[in-house]
Amino acid sequence: MVLQYLACMKRIIGAFVFACSLLQVGNCMAWGRKGHTIVTDIAYTRLDSFARNALTRYLDGMTHEEAGNWMDDMRSNHKYDHMKPWHYVNIEKGATYSANTDANIVNTIDKAIAALEHSDKMKDEDIKFNILLLCHLVGDFYMPLHVGYASDKGGNEVQVKYLNRPSNLHKVWDTDIIESERISLNDCLLRLNTFTKREIDQFSTLNATTWITEPRALLGRVYDFQDNTIDQAYIDRNKKTVEDQLLVAGIRLGAVLQHLFGAKA
Repeated sequence: MVLQYLACMKRIIGAFVFACSLLQVGNCMAWGRKGHTIVTDIAYTRLDSFARNALTRYLDGMTHEEAGNWMDDMRSNHKYDHMKPWHYVNIEKGATYSANTDANIVNTIDKAIAALEHSDKMKDEDIKFNILLLCHLVGDFYMPLHVGYASDKGGNEVQVKYLNRPSNLHKVWDTDIIESERISLNDCLLRLNTFTKREIDQFSTLNATTWITEPRALLGRVYDFQDNTIDQAYIDRNKKTVEDQLLVAGIRLGAVLQHLFGAKA
């Protein structure tokens, strides 16, 4: 009886640890599934038929929405543990990003773009892999806490109450605001009218190192709350910022994919 009891307790503890690991993984995601889907949908609207046909070919049965979420879907697969640092870059408050060779989101995006510039010399499976990286990481890049501070692990260790429910600052930005405010693809596309053509054209640069000042500039706004409380006033202040970041990520991703796979002038 004692042995049976111990075996049962071992299974229960194992299941609890596994469930906690899943929660921890979920808290590290940027935008969550809905946000990444919005980003890739926006990008797809920016592509010509050549680029769309190329994506269809190389994704080989996977939709662009699935491509945008693939890296998060693989977090529970230890085969891909080496990709975890690719989702973010840590820069402490008051510091600026300096070019380096670290395994971070900036270098991973730039390497994927550089590789796909020579896709005619690559295997289809390698092209697909680099497309999957871009479809996800360009979205991650524009969630400000993925270019945040190591001291609180990109807001994951900042415990807050979101409308009186327990959450953390990272989850507030990747999921809570999007879900509670029901932010949609159409909401983000409507924000496009607030951007000038010049601003939109500026989003066509292909070097992630030059993008980083944009989401970093929003961190003051992200941390602007008191008593670890995210109230409706905070949400109202930041809803349009979330929409803008999803939109800009989609425009950026579309510009990258159009450059790499679209019709050449």
